[in-house]
Amino acid sequence: MNKFFCSALAAAAAGAMLTGCAMPWDENDEEDSALDGYSYTADSNSEQKQTYSWIIEPTVNADNIISFDGSQVDPDNEQNAAYTNYSVIRQDGKYGIIDYSGNIIVPAEYDDYYTCWCGEVTLVNVINEKNGEYEYCSIDSSNQVVNYAADHHDGSPQYFWNEEENQIYVKDKDEDYGSEYTGKKAVVVGEADIEKAEDGSYKITPKEGSLYGLAKKDKLILDLQYQDFYAPAYKGAGLTSIAFMNGDGKWGYVGSDGKTVIDFKCDGDMSTYCGRIIDDEMAMHPFLFTGDYIPVSVNSSYGYYNIDGECVVKPGEFEQARPVHNGRAWVRQGGKWGVIQLGDIPEAEEDESSEEETSTTTTTSPTSTTTTTTTTTTTTSQSSTLASETTLSQTQDTQPVSSSETPPASETEPSETLPPDTEPPETVTPDPGNPPAEGNQ
Repeated sequence: MNKFFCSALAAAAAGAMLTGCAMPWDENDEEDSALDGYSYTADSNSEQKQTYSWIIEPTVNADNIISFDGSQVDPDNEQNAAYTNYSVIRQDGKYGIIDYSGNIIVPAEYDDYYTCWCGEVTLVNVINEKNGEYEYCSIDSSNQVVNYAADHHDGSPQYFWNEEENQIYVKDKDEDYGSEYTGKKAVVVGEADIEKAEDGSYKITPKEGSLYGLAKKDKLILDLQYQDFYAPAYKGAGLTSIAFMNGDGKWGYVGSDGKTVIDFKCDGDMSTYCGRIIDDEMAMHPFLFTGDYIPVSVNSSYGYYNIDGECVVKPGEFEQARPVHNGRAWVRQGGKWGVIQLGDIPEAEEDESSEEETSTTTTTSPTSTTTTTTTTTTTTSQSSTLASETTLSQTQDTQPVSSSETPPASETEPSETLPPDTEPPETVTPDPGNPPAEGNQ
């Protein structure tokens, strides 16, 4: 099976997980099951208050909505903010682009998607894989829909620990040779065979089934004990933290000092897959922080934590939840998708639309739970700037997705569709048939 359709198969598997296993009532704890559809137990006699606002009520029909946490974007070379302003929508097994106001920017007519280290989000159709013929659709840095894509060489660094020398080594993912790492940031290190070459460089061969740890300078902060990890590809842990998976298959978050930020109780999510240019086709890991918040799955239901490791929306509130960008995040509740505000929205975008703010205070005792909900009307903003009307007219008129649309089917056969007729500049487009050999796991 070729790599492209392995990716499509993985996407189909992700869709199956979202419509099946990811539902919160599928994995309830027998002792703490809740009648309203999720398993969650607050501390006895405690009061938890959580406040978020609905920008779009849960009315959007989609197999999946995919937002990117930006951990694979190179902050020093970012050329495009599309990953923060738009999400990928999956409907009937095809992919398109949607904004945070619910407007379909590109209809779901493409076979696959990926993100680039530059921040660009790209959709792709296979015309003739044997001859290297593909259709592309992306949003460029000026927010216009175009039918070409940037060249995607993956230069993200990988780090390895040499226990005999107490030394970190580094190489680009696409390269076989690297050098000693002399930087000061804490990095995730794996196991590798390291051999010095005549020219002074080092041949670095990652070990299959490597365990991972955390190192800084010439010291291991966390021993090589974790089965998997997910970390920023280009920058240090900083405020984003690092996700590690323990031997029980549970994920937790640690800071650059090795201290635990969120306990090892979280699940991975196939919706964190960033497309085969960046991730392995079967990548399954949690999200990382964007700004002050992170969506976390516990027992297949979702909530949010803040950067201090405090729960701000309890797991079980949503069936699915996505990273927060510009104060907004896509979530799924009751089988449909909506957009919430969590945190501040940039001032330039405020005062353009009204919303309902839902403030829920839950008091839990050993015998009862009381929930009080109040609703007020406040003012918030529309989402990011749409693509230009001229370019959008080449795809379709911008229109919101509504609950009146036909619910999505599980899978459909691929169909050939043409992207916008925009003339591409003279640039090299990537070959989807030849992604990197290994994903960032």
